[in-house]
Amino acid sequence: MKKLVALFALLFTFSAHAADPASFSLSHIKISEAVEIMYSQVLKTPFVIQSDVLADERMVSFRFNTGSDARQEIGRFLTTVGLAVKVVNGVDVIGLQKEIKPEKTVFVYRPKYRDVSYLIELMRGLFSEGEFTTTRAIHGAPQPVSADLSSGQPPRQPAVAESAAALVDNTADAVVFNGTASDIKRLTALLSQLDVKLGEVMVRGQVFEVSTGGQQGSAFSLALSLLGGTVTAGLSTPSTLDGFIRIKRASVDAVFAALSNDSRFKTISAPSLRVRSGATGRFSVGQEVPVLGAISYPGNGNAPVQSVEYRSSGVIFDLSPVVRDAVVDLTVQQQLSNFVVTQTGVNNSPTLTKREVRTSLSVGDGDVVIIGGLAEDRESSGRVGFSFLPEWMRSNTGDKSKSEILLVLQIDKI
Repeated sequence: MKKLVALFALLFTFSAHAADPASFSLSHIKISEAVEIMYSQVLKTPFVIQSDVLADERMVSFRFNTGSDARQEIGRFLTTVGLAVKVVNGVDVIGLQKEIKPEKTVFVYRPKYRDVSYLIELMRGLFSEGEFTTTRAIHGAPQPVSADLSSGQPPRQPAVAESAAALVDNTADAVVFNGTASDIKRLTALLSQLDVKLGEVMVRGQVFEVSTGGQQGSAFSLALSLLGGTVTAGLSTPSTLDGFIRIKRASVDAVFAALSNDSRFKTISAPSLRVRSGATGRFSVGQEVPVLGAISYPGNGNAPVQSVEYRSSGVIFDLSPVVRDAVVDLTVQQQLSNFVVTQTGVNNSPTLTKREVRTSLSVGDGDVVIIGGLAEDRESSGRVGFSFLPEWMRSNTGDKSKSEILLVLQIDKI
């Protein structure tokens, strides 16, 4: 302490004129020692230095005039170095400033249009102090179908779920946020911009099976020749690529009529779907066919269990649109299929024969597109003439035909 007072005496200097304020400075001294000097030598008021300040090893240097408001100057210094003064029964208690955390409240928001997980993933990184959570429900999960080969009984449903994870429904119905008032205000402003109505599209289409001969070219060339006199001159010129035709701002009814009037174009199906952006729509006309799957052996002398899967066949049309401001990103899958008797040695299960088109494209509002390119060649041969005649008196006959699948769609934003 004597060393500290001696240091203060060397640093504390008074002006030669009474009118001039006195000043003092301290250099490279611990915070607790500086506070003790200020209170004992300058303010000369009762004080208590808390242990957290005494343990503070930071070093400070400063200089100020004592002629001004010394308490104000010292208070400003203490605030600058992170100390706070609390008066208790006339005694100044000096301690470290306590960080005051804003009070948090719980905010619950039920989305109007968007999915909860979509909103949370977009906003989670913007609120480091707040916490997001969701409400979830639990439902029973559908179980696979199985059949006992030895009993000849119809398929049965297992009584116990195979996995507890299958019972969790990941669909949440509310956003729960725990944060400060300022964070909730920002969150509310963001939600008003993000939770907006999703776009929808109305898709009208027809699936044609086009029969052409060897000299008639592809179904696309036939379609272009038929549409050339139907699409008016004021419309955009159709753009063609292999397996794809786009006609901008055309009437899909006129396109359907022009193709349907030609006997080579046979309408197989005419799907019409309204689909929300990001969802998947399906148009299916056909049947569900049971197909044998894997065999499991329970052991312990129990009979083996044969699984049965049901697979769709017929006319199947799947559509997945993503609606944007300028275009619609579209994923289309068209399948024509049927089951036939297996001729490859696995006679207990039928064989699926199919023709399928799957593509992804971007189209404008009101565009008509023709998608295809799946061609099938058929060839047959035979002999004409009486069987009792010699071979040279009979003639050979044959027929070659070609068919192609075309999918015509119009996409309108709603």
